[in-house]
Amino acid sequence: MVREILLAVMLLAAFHPILSKAESGSETRACQAIEHALGSSCVSQNPLRVAVLDTGELDMVLALGINPIASTTPYQVGQFPQYLPTEHIQIQSLGVVQEPDLEQLMRLKPDLILGSQFRHGRLYTLLSSIAPTVFSESVGASWADNLRLFARALDKDTEAENLLNEIDRQCQTIRHLYDSKGQPSLSIVRSMQTHIRLYLPGSFIGELMNRCGLLRPTAQSGKGFARRLRSPQQIDLLEGDIILLSEYSPKQGSLVQRWRHSGFWQRLRGQVYEIDDSYWMLGIGPLAAKQVLDDLEQIINDY
Repeated sequence: MVREILLAVMLLAAFHPILSKAESGSETRACQAIEHALGSSCVSQNPLRVAVLDTGELDMVLALGINPIASTTPYQVGQFPQYLPTEHIQIQSLGVVQEPDLEQLMRLKPDLILGSQFRHGRLYTLLSSIAPTVFSESVGASWADNLRLFARALDKDTEAENLLNEIDRQCQTIRHLYDSKGQPSLSIVRSMQTHIRLYLPGSFIGELMNRCGLLRPTAQSGKGFARRLRSPQQIDLLEGDIILLSEYSPKQGSLVQRWRHSGFWQRLRGQVYEIDDSYWMLGIGPLAAKQVLDDLEQIINDY
């Protein structure tokens, strides 16, 4: 808290000359009011220096044809998800999602910041003093609405609708294949270091399954984001005709590896397919969705 207060003082001091110049009428830029989760922000009609605060926003702006100047990363500073086309783009690191480097962000002088109230609501006042900031309310299941919100801020509404229509067409293709296979239930499992998650409809991947009309096991239906399991005695809750298994940063340890060496693992009857955590779980955007659907089409075809 002390660090944030000090940073606020720095920001106000740094931006005082800019505010005075704007008030004098010597420099004005046309902007449009964008309504979002924490109010309304006046965004330049052609933002050129866009900074993002999470992997979902990074996925979305790249899908909309914008190369951001800066972004946070999921768990290692400067390590962007491998599925994203970032290798030939100069994107400055803002540290990890949980603690964005606001001093670095201030030095980069963005003209638009994109993020979410869920992740960084506590920082909104500070961020808004750096640049116009547009926040979605949440992340995960709201990814399509978030895409539309950020597209409005970037004047890319048509591009966003084209992306969503393309995903829906891919869903239709998968649904026809899925029906021909007898509609197997899809269990979505993610292993963390201390627990295992079963993803529910209130998650990005749960919404994508619903969008395509794919059925889930009873243990993974209903409301909510995810169920958390800590004992291999709960192994039956992983069951499904198809079990889709990802591991978050397995080099740091993965609980499912211990479960696989327990006698309980043999109780599972479904076919287990390992999936890429970087876009199935961390992506939360249209580029991730397309790769998830590519995987699903192959997995269902092989079932």
